[in-house]
Amino acid sequence: MLIISRQQVENLIDKLADPARFDESRGEMEKMLEIKSALLSRAADGIQPCCGTFCEIKTCLDSEVQVLQEALDALNENGIDKASSLLRDYIKYMELLE
Repeated sequence: MLIISRQQVENLIDKLADPARFDESRGEMEKMLEIKSALLSRAADGIQPCCGTFCEIKTCLDSEVQVLQEALDALNENGIDKASSLLRDYIKYMELLE
């Protein structure tokens, strides 16, 4: 899984409503964060100085990592509603990038 789809995020939001799938949900969110963090790291190590599209990609990935990290932090604090809300915001952000 290198690309995170809207459907995957929507499925994750649905899983968050089921306490029995809490660990599965957290694992899935951690994987999403890991993917975006790795992509951000590669973008940060890219061509310097930053030029046009590379800078935009880095900025987008940084924003995605921040939202996913906030959602994971909320989930780890049993803030399932907040995590779901942040993931809905993430979907909206993904739609803006399309």
